[in-house]
Amino acid sequence: MAFLNPVAFYLLGIIPIVIALHFLKLRRQRYVVPSMMLWRASAEDQKANVPFQRLRNLLLPILQSLFLLVIIISVARPALQIPGIIHGKIIFIVDNSASMQSQEMGETRLALAKQEVLKHINQVSASGGMMLMATHAPKPYIQQAFTTDKAKLRRAVQNIASTHAVGELTSVFDHATRYADSPNDQIFFISDSFENLPDTSVPISKIAVGDAAENIGIVQFSVERIANQYTILAGIQNWTGTERKIDIALALEGGTAIDEKTLVIPAGEVKNVLFSINADRLEGRAISLHLIDVADDFELDNNAWAILNPLKQFRILLVSDRDQPFLTDLLRSYGNHVELQTVSIDEYHGPGDADAVIFHGGIPTKHGFLNLSGTESIIVINSQTELPFITDPSVEIVTTPVSVIKENKTHPIMQDVSIMGLQVKESVRRELPLWANSLIESEKGALVWLGTEANRQFLVFEFDAFNPGISSFLTTIPDVPIFMYRCLAWFESRAAPIKSLTIQTDRTRQIFRTGEHLKIDLPPVEKSDIQVKKPDSTTVELDSEVFTETDQIGVYAVLVDDSPFERFAVNLLDATESALPFPKIESNSQERVNEKNLIQPLTREVWQWTALFAVCLLLCEWWFYHRS
Repeated sequence: MAFLNPVAFYLLGIIPIVIALHFLKLRRQRYVVPSMMLWRASAEDQKANVPFQRLRNLLLPILQSLFLLVIIISVARPALQIPGIIHGKIIFIVDNSASMQSQEMGETRLALAKQEVLKHINQVSASGGMMLMATHAPKPYIQQAFTTDKAKLRRAVQNIASTHAVGELTSVFDHATRYADSPNDQIFFISDSFENLPDTSVPISKIAVGDAAENIGIVQFSVERIANQYTILAGIQNWTGTERKIDIALALEGGTAIDEKTLVIPAGEVKNVLFSINADRLEGRAISLHLIDVADDFELDNNAWAILNPLKQFRILLVSDRDQPFLTDLLRSYGNHVELQTVSIDEYHGPGDADAVIFHGGIPTKHGFLNLSGTESIIVINSQTELPFITDPSVEIVTTPVSVIKENKTHPIMQDVSIMGLQVKESVRRELPLWANSLIESEKGALVWLGTEANRQFLVFEFDAFNPGISSFLTTIPDVPIFMYRCLAWFESRAAPIKSLTIQTDRTRQIFRTGEHLKIDLPPVEKSDIQVKKPDSTTVELDSEVFTETDQIGVYAVLVDDSPFERFAVNLLDATESALPFPKIESNSQERVNEKNLIQPLTREVWQWTALFAVCLLLCEWWFYHRS
């Protein structure tokens, strides 16, 4: 119950005054009488009725005070709140991503989001029913289908599970808009961040949870094998407002300590720490990095895991009619595990067991594209003819010098790499397919581009990159070696038995991020029982080669007929999620008014009933008064 005029309660001060006046006694006067006989008899009768007399004396002030109290309540305009009715459907979308596990005054942001949903369920009713969805749940993300049963909705809200996943929201909103087929339907999104929301045909009402939070977390983690050493590189970021001293521990699975270091991280900055351990008897083991006794609001990014994979041969086949000393030296310097084989164009009859094939001068037409079957990684350098994997055969030879005017810094391969000073005397211009991504562009077109098509990865140089007489590519140090190493790492990650379906260039093979979809190359065994054991020891049946439930951080194990097949690690490693941003909603005043009116319950005044009760009390007081 609410009171629309609460100022009226100041009138409650009248009640003590009325009670005080009731108990004030008048001063009696003296009279001279001839006898006390009749007065004594009257006094005896009064003594016999003392209990009733006391009750009568108390009942009147009680009735009068109660009458005043009810009158004051009526003046305060009491009102009942009943759920508002929307003539349409309501869809609640709850964000259960990793950042929603941040602590807010002893509760997680997800718990606060559930409280907001429960409040709105109690306040609003929809003629078409209400549905509950979660951003990180198995498709189609529905936790409770459309219903008018609020008890079912409340149970579904309580059953929303927390996850460690991150990712875009396009898919869940696409599913939500499919069910909103009326202009009166509404979507309520409860989250701690409203950045990068997709455009939808249905209006989205934003409900913010969370407040400013402090966090220190791991944002980068990679493991590389160099000779007989594993090199572990980790990046730690400080989102607090002060400089922090952090102890970092590296340990093997089972808790065996390996090393411990200390970092001093200024506010708002990232510091890197490097560990180096001997690889003897550690291949296949899992390691963990842990921030020791860090007091912050977010624990998920205080740990990271990796599998110490043994080095596997990375077989590269170079097809060229020319001697390429610069290119071969660069390929061999990628690592001791590189097995390089060079053949001429006439000697090439297929990729064989090569993990990557490099064609210098293009792919000869007489061999055709069919001879590439069996390999997933193809590099083409300076092909002045049509490429068999592009449907548009148009090729233009550019004989005038060109320079770089644009780099695709959004692509992971190009991060912290600059080749803006590259000069090219002769290049090729062609129309790129829709699946291609341009990395380096000149005023004439793309100079370097890559892409994935039909489960193959392509990297194309539209100039003779390793001919110093044609371009200055080789003299761009150290950016060119870094660029080539990242391209090879991209190709090598595709040769692993477990690979990400998204681009992965800056992470160790079989280290993935939460929310990533993974492709698992299953063994060729018929009717085998394949499961994935998650970090919380639950198992998931794997019906296809794509695994999507990377919603927990930790070490996963692929089991074939209950026998270990492969392991991989999943970490958060997301600076945006770890930043724990405070939600900010920007909207005009009219939108705020409409949203407020939409979710407010209806108000029904009941002062008429309290006034009627006051009249009844007044009649009772009048009857008792005249009875006395």
